[in-house]
Amino acid sequence: MVKLILKQGEAKTIRMTVKDGSGVPVDLSGATLLLGVKKGKSEAAYALSKGDADFDKSRASEGIVSVHLMAEDTDLEEATYIGELRCAWPGPPEVVDKSTDFFIQIRQAVTT
Repeated sequence: MVKLILKQGEAKTIRMTVKDGSGVPVDLSGATLLLGVKKGKSEAAYALSKGDADFDKSRASEGIVSVHLMAEDTDLEEATYIGELRCAWPGPPEVVDKSTDFFIQIRQAVTT
């Protein structure tokens, strides 16, 4: 399972590649994306989220998208969080898929 390590208040661009069960990239050109990060699976609210407009989709047809996390996005309590990428395609019926969970570890920033 993927684990990203970030420092509190660190700005970073995260690139994600979405593949199907056979390892073939999924065309995300027509998808609406949401990145959600929360402390535990049972929590209803995201500690951090990024909507479709926040994504760079210039390589979406190849299954590759990226999203920039700003310093204020990662200014979270030091902990390990669970992330998910939700992809929705227009219907009918609308199809919504969720990525395999991944971990984002927020570490305390070093200050002087």
